Amino acid sequence: MTATTAPTICFVALPRTLGAGSLVDRFLFENPWPLIGALVLAGAVAFAILNRKGRVTPALAGVVAAVILSAGVWLAARAVTTDRERVRDLTVALVNATARVDESTLAAMLADDLSLYLKVGAMTTDTSMDRAATLQQVRRSLGGLYKLKDWRITSNDITTGGAQASSRLSVSVTTEAYAIPHRSTWRVDWRRDANGAWRVFAIELLEMPGLSTP
Repeated sequence: MTATTAPTICFVALPRTLGAGSLVDRFLFENPWPLIGALVLAGAVAFAILNRKGRVTPALAGVVAAVILSAGVWLAARAVTTDRERVRDLTVALVNATARVDESTLAAMLADDLSLYLKVGAMTTDTSMDRAATLQQVRRSLGGLYKLKDWRITSNDITTGGAQASSRLSVSVTTEAYAIPHRSTWRVDWRRDANGAWRVFAIELLEMPGLSTP
Protein backbone atom coordinates (compact mmCIF):
# COMPACT_ATOMS: atom_id res chain seq x y z
CA MET A 1 0.00 0.00 0.00
CA THR A 2 1.42 3.40 -0.85
CA ALA A 3 0.53 6.56 0.98
CA THR A 4 1.82 9.37 -1.17
CA THR A 5 0.21 12.16 -3.13
CA ALA A 6 0.80 10.15 -6.28
CA PRO A 7 -1.80 7.84 -7.87
CA THR A 8 -2.64 5.28 -5.22
CA ILE A 9 -3.96 1.75 -5.36
CA CYS A 10 -7.37 1.23 -3.88
CA PHE A 11 -9.19 -2.09 -3.59
CA VAL A 12 -12.93 -1.57 -3.16
CA ALA A 13 -14.48 -3.73 -0.46
CA LEU A 14 -17.88 -5.31 -0.83
CA PRO A 15 -20.32 -3.69 1.62
CA ARG A 16 -21.06 -5.90 4.62
CA THR A 17 -21.36 -5.76 8.39
CA LEU A 18 -19.20 -8.11 10.40
CA GLY A 19 -19.92 -8.65 14.09
CA ALA A 20 -17.41 -7.69 16.78
CA GLY A 21 -15.60 -10.38 18.74
CA SER A 22 -17.58 -12.06 21.50
CA LEU A 23 -16.96 -11.27 25.15
CA VAL A 24 -15.64 -14.81 25.65
CA ASP A 25 -13.07 -14.38 22.87
CA ARG A 26 -11.98 -10.95 23.99
CA PHE A 27 -11.71 -11.50 27.74
CA LEU A 28 -10.83 -15.19 27.93
CA PHE A 29 -8.51 -15.71 24.96
CA GLU A 30 -7.37 -12.36 23.54
CA ASN A 31 -6.92 -10.18 26.63
CA PRO A 32 -7.29 -12.30 29.79
CA TRP A 33 -5.70 -9.80 32.19
CA PRO A 34 -8.91 -8.01 33.23
CA LEU A 35 -10.50 -11.37 34.07
CA ILE A 36 -7.36 -12.54 35.88
CA GLY A 37 -7.30 -9.30 37.83
CA ALA A 38 -10.95 -9.70 38.78
CA LEU A 39 -10.35 -13.27 40.00
CA VAL A 40 -7.35 -12.22 42.08
CA LEU A 41 -9.32 -9.34 43.57
CA ALA A 42 -12.27 -11.61 44.34
CA GLY A 43 -9.94 -14.06 46.07
CA ALA A 44 -8.35 -11.29 48.13
CA VAL A 45 -11.74 -9.88 49.18
CA ALA A 46 -13.07 -13.33 50.08
CA PHE A 47 -9.95 -14.04 52.13
CA ALA A 48 -10.25 -10.74 54.02
CA ILE A 49 -13.93 -11.26 54.83
CA LEU A 50 -13.67 -14.91 55.85
CA ASN A 51 -10.45 -14.44 57.77
CA ARG A 52 -12.03 -11.58 59.77
CA LYS A 53 -14.80 -13.98 60.75
CA GLY A 54 -12.26 -16.56 61.88
CA ARG A 55 -12.98 -18.93 59.01
CA VAL A 56 -9.34 -19.45 58.07
CA THR A 57 -9.74 -22.67 56.09
CA PRO A 58 -12.45 -21.34 53.72
CA ALA A 59 -10.43 -18.12 53.40
CA LEU A 60 -7.35 -20.01 52.25
CA ALA A 61 -9.48 -22.19 49.97
CA GLY A 62 -10.82 -19.05 48.30
CA VAL A 63 -7.29 -17.78 47.63
CA VAL A 64 -6.23 -21.15 46.22
CA ALA A 65 -9.32 -21.27 43.99
CA ALA A 66 -8.64 -17.76 42.68
CA VAL A 67 -5.03 -18.68 41.87
CA ILE A 68 -6.03 -21.89 40.10
CA LEU A 69 -8.74 -20.17 38.06
CA SER A 70 -6.36 -17.33 37.12
CA ALA A 71 -3.76 -19.85 35.97
CA GLY A 72 -6.41 -21.68 33.95
CA VAL A 73 -7.48 -18.47 32.22
CA TRP A 74 -3.86 -17.59 31.40
CA LEU A 75 -3.19 -21.07 29.98
CA ALA A 76 -6.37 -20.94 27.90
CA ALA A 77 -5.33 -17.59 26.44
CA ARG A 78 -1.90 -19.00 25.54
CA ALA A 79 -3.37 -22.15 23.99
CA VAL A 80 -6.13 -20.60 21.86
CA THR A 81 -5.65 -18.23 18.93
CA THR A 82 -8.92 -16.61 17.90
CA ASP A 83 -9.85 -15.61 14.36
CA ARG A 84 -9.47 -11.96 15.35
CA GLU A 85 -5.91 -12.54 16.54
CA ARG A 86 -5.05 -14.56 13.46
CA VAL A 87 -6.42 -11.95 11.06
CA ARG A 88 -4.73 -9.16 13.04
CA ASP A 89 -1.35 -10.84 12.62
CA LEU A 90 -2.03 -11.59 8.95
CA THR A 91 -2.88 -7.93 8.37
CA VAL A 92 0.50 -6.92 9.79
CA ALA A 93 2.17 -9.49 7.51
CA LEU A 94 0.20 -8.13 4.54
CA VAL A 95 1.39 -4.57 5.17
CA ASN A 96 4.99 -5.72 5.60
CA ALA A 97 4.93 -7.80 2.41
CA THR A 98 3.41 -4.91 0.45
CA ALA A 99 5.83 -2.32 1.83
CA ARG A 100 8.83 -4.55 1.07
CA VAL A 101 7.43 -5.51 -2.35
CA ASP A 102 7.71 -9.16 -1.33
CA GLU A 103 5.66 -10.45 -4.24
CA SER A 104 5.79 -14.15 -3.38
CA THR A 105 4.46 -13.56 0.13
CA LEU A 106 1.91 -11.00 -1.03
CA ALA A 107 0.63 -13.20 -3.85
CA ALA A 108 -0.02 -16.06 -1.44
CA MET A 109 -2.19 -13.77 0.71
CA LEU A 110 -4.42 -12.52 -2.12
CA ALA A 111 -7.48 -14.44 -3.28
CA ASP A 112 -7.69 -15.43 -6.94
CA ASP A 113 -10.83 -13.32 -7.37
CA LEU A 114 -9.34 -10.16 -5.88
CA SER A 115 -10.76 -7.04 -7.53
CA LEU A 116 -8.79 -3.80 -7.67
CA TYR A 117 -10.08 -0.35 -8.60
CA LEU A 118 -8.25 2.94 -8.87
CA LYS A 119 -10.32 5.29 -6.73
CA VAL A 120 -8.35 8.46 -6.10
CA GLY A 121 -10.15 11.74 -6.80
CA ALA A 122 -10.30 12.54 -10.50
CA MET A 123 -8.53 9.27 -11.33
CA THR A 124 -11.52 7.19 -10.29
CA THR A 125 -12.28 4.38 -12.69
CA ASP A 126 -14.83 1.62 -12.71
CA THR A 127 -12.50 -0.68 -14.61
CA SER A 128 -11.59 -3.68 -12.51
CA MET A 129 -7.99 -4.84 -12.13
CA ASP A 130 -7.33 -8.49 -11.38
CA ARG A 131 -4.85 -10.06 -8.97
CA ALA A 132 -2.01 -10.10 -11.48
CA ALA A 133 -2.52 -6.43 -12.29
CA THR A 134 -2.57 -5.64 -8.57
CA LEU A 135 0.81 -7.28 -8.02
CA GLN A 136 2.19 -5.47 -11.04
CA GLN A 137 0.97 -2.13 -9.71
CA VAL A 138 2.59 -2.74 -6.32
CA ARG A 139 5.85 -3.61 -8.11
CA ARG A 140 5.76 -0.47 -10.20
CA SER A 141 4.86 1.97 -7.44
CA LEU A 142 6.47 0.71 -4.25
CA GLY A 143 9.32 -0.94 -6.10
CA GLY A 144 10.12 2.24 -8.03
CA LEU A 145 9.73 5.95 -7.40
CA TYR A 146 7.67 5.51 -4.23
CA LYS A 147 9.85 2.92 -2.52
CA LEU A 148 9.28 3.06 1.22
CA LYS A 149 11.97 3.92 3.72
CA ASP A 150 9.94 2.98 6.78
CA TRP A 151 6.37 2.26 7.77
CA ARG A 152 4.30 1.42 10.82
CA ILE A 153 0.74 0.43 11.65
CA THR A 154 -0.80 2.90 14.09
CA SER A 155 -4.10 1.04 14.57
CA ASN A 156 -5.47 -2.33 13.53
CA ASP A 157 -9.07 -3.11 14.53
CA ILE A 158 -10.47 -6.50 13.56
CA THR A 159 -14.06 -7.71 13.30
CA THR A 160 -15.03 -11.25 12.34
CA GLY A 161 -18.15 -13.07 11.27
CA GLY A 162 -18.11 -16.73 10.28
CA ALA A 163 -15.71 -17.29 7.40
CA GLN A 164 -15.15 -13.56 6.80
CA ALA A 165 -13.23 -10.86 8.62
CA SER A 166 -12.45 -7.21 8.16
CA SER A 167 -9.42 -5.18 9.24
CA ARG A 168 -9.59 -1.43 9.64
CA LEU A 169 -6.05 -0.18 9.92
CA SER A 170 -4.16 3.08 9.79
CA VAL A 171 -0.65 3.17 8.35
CA SER A 172 2.07 5.80 8.48
CA VAL A 173 4.81 5.55 5.84
CA THR A 174 7.82 7.52 4.68
CA THR A 175 9.17 7.14 1.16
CA GLU A 176 12.84 7.29 0.27
CA ALA A 177 12.15 10.33 -1.91
CA TYR A 178 10.24 12.35 0.71
CA ALA A 179 11.02 12.75 4.42
CA ILE A 180 7.47 13.67 5.44
CA PRO A 181 5.36 10.79 6.85
CA HIS A 182 2.13 10.04 4.97
CA ARG A 183 -0.86 8.62 6.80
CA SER A 184 -3.72 6.57 5.40
CA THR A 185 -6.60 4.44 6.66
CA TRP A 186 -7.64 1.21 4.95
CA ARG A 187 -10.22 -1.52 5.15
CA VAL A 188 -9.04 -5.02 4.28
CA ASP A 189 -11.61 -7.79 3.83
CA TRP A 190 -10.56 -11.39 4.39
CA ARG A 191 -12.20 -14.72 3.57
CA ARG A 192 -11.32 -18.15 4.98
CA ASP A 193 -11.13 -20.82 2.28
CA ALA A 194 -11.97 -24.51 2.51
CA ASN A 195 -8.44 -25.31 3.71
CA GLY A 196 -8.69 -22.84 6.59
CA ALA A 197 -6.36 -20.24 5.06
CA TRP A 198 -7.35 -16.57 5.23
CA ARG A 199 -6.91 -14.55 2.02
CA VAL A 200 -7.69 -10.98 1.03
CA PHE A 201 -10.48 -10.49 -1.48
CA ALA A 202 -10.95 -6.70 -1.17
CA ILE A 203 -9.21 -3.61 0.19
CA GLU A 204 -10.62 -0.12 0.38
CA LEU A 205 -8.83 3.17 0.93
CA LEU A 206 -10.90 4.99 3.55
CA GLU A 207 -8.87 8.12 4.19
CA MET A 208 -5.69 9.77 3.01
CA PRO A 209 -4.95 13.40 3.88
CA GLY A 210 -4.46 15.46 0.72
CA LEU A 211 -6.54 13.13 -1.43
CA SER A 212 -10.28 12.73 -1.65
CA THR A 213 -12.14 9.54 -2.47
CA PRO A 214 -15.66 9.63 -3.96
